[in-house]
Amino acid sequence: MLNIEDHVLNYLSDRHGEISITRASQELGTNLQQLTDTLSRLQSRGLIQKESAFVERMHNCVSCKRTIGADEPFCSYCGTEQITAKKDAQALDPRAMKVILTMLSRVIEAKEHPEYAEIDQLTTTIGNVALGGEKPQDAQELSFQDQLRLLTLVFEYSRDKVVYKGETFGEHVRWPWETIKTGGDCDCKVVLLASMLASLAFRRMYLLVLPAGKYMDTQTNKERSMQGHTVLEVELNDKGKRVPVRLDPSCSDCDVDEMASSVEPLLPNFYRVPIIP
Repeated sequence: MLNIEDHVLNYLSDRHGEISITRASQELGTNLQQLTDTLSRLQSRGLIQKESAFVERMHNCVSCKRTIGADEPFCSYCGTEQITAKKDAQALDPRAMKVILTMLSRVIEAKEHPEYAEIDQLTTTIGNVALGGEKPQDAQELSFQDQLRLLTLVFEYSRDKVVYKGETFGEHVRWPWETIKTGGDCDCKVVLLASMLASLAFRRMYLLVLPAGKYMDTQTNKERSMQGHTVLEVELNDKGKRVPVRLDPSCSDCDVDEMASSVEPLLPNFYRVPIIP
């Protein structure tokens, strides 16, 4: 009998290494955490490449109209079952895929570098301010209010204390400690934010990436060009209920779970990529 790792390897092989985490968990009969843990083990053993992409598009909930992963069977906000017509997936262009993979590697591999001690020390200080004690071993085990307080302080640091640089999307995807020193654009600030939250044991995180291109604005119903943008989605735990929170550290006047008004109408065009720790 095949174990879960064999099933995942066969599944990846059938799909040339590009799958949706949400859809795969349903089709393999496993939960998201078990699947991402399995993928992480396979990567660490060299059985799959870290460049394997697990990407899904997004769409608006049929009920509350909030933007969720295209393959989610139920809305993570209102719980409504999603019944939508199947659409052909639009392939990412090679440059956008390279930017996504670079961002993932910066977050996942940061702990392997000696400079990461700077991030760890910073998040320890923030954790002490937020919680008055030791850093959490698993943020999901904190109360919802403590999760939110900790998340907010880290977000405000990345938004307010780190200089924003207006660069071409994906031109320089810096390591988190580099971004602290030199500043960075949206992709750099999201890498820093995700790295800091990972240091504080937040594990359910997603990159939301909009490649450069022309998109239909859902508010004006007009097409407009975008140079590319990325934000971070973090899932908090409220007594067993998943609460997705979006963070846009490049938006100077955005609070937690807010996005720049110029970007939010384009959310259905974003790609959603899980960060596998």
